[in-house]
Amino acid sequence: MYQDAARQLISSIIWLAFAFTGIIGFGKSFSSELQNDCLEALQISPIPKGAVYLGKVLANFLFILSVEILLFPLFILFFNLDVGGELGLLLLVFFLATLGLSSVGTLFSALTVQIRAREVMLPVLLLPLAVPVMIAAVEATRGILNGDPYAFYSQWIQLLVVFDIIFTVVSFWLFELILDS
Repeated sequence: MYQDAARQLISSIIWLAFAFTGIIGFGKSFSSELQNDCLEALQISPIPKGAVYLGKVLANFLFILSVEILLFPLFILFFNLDVGGELGLLLLVFFLATLGLSSVGTLFSALTVQIRAREVMLPVLLLPLAVPVMIAAVEATRGILNGDPYAFYSQWIQLLVVFDIIFTVVSFWLFELILDS
């Protein structure tokens, strides 16, 4: 009985740990520019603002993905998970969900960087938009770990792909407006 409950909850625990790591990373994403008065330099630099956004997204993506790569073996070990031949699908879900979180998180990190209560406002603004990514990642991970047929969780992977495309493009467009304000 406890094994079944643990199998149902482990994907939620995994993504909760990854999301908290991401929120902490997003909070620090623009803090070095703020502390060193480099935010104005980014605003007047001749490079496209989209390049700054993509660089920050890449940095946040690599940070969260590296944490996922470090933590996931611990989850496998402590919770006695059998990933078997499904590691490729799990890595795909990790990649897609991390890209979605990074694209939205970077945008809201830039939005809240100059607010006094940014440590509070960033999660308040980010989490409602990150809910679709988190639900899709949890459900796809649960389906993969439970050995369900691909048809049962493929719609969650498709949702991650659509979310990534839409929010990366929209965030790319909005970043210039946010950086100039």
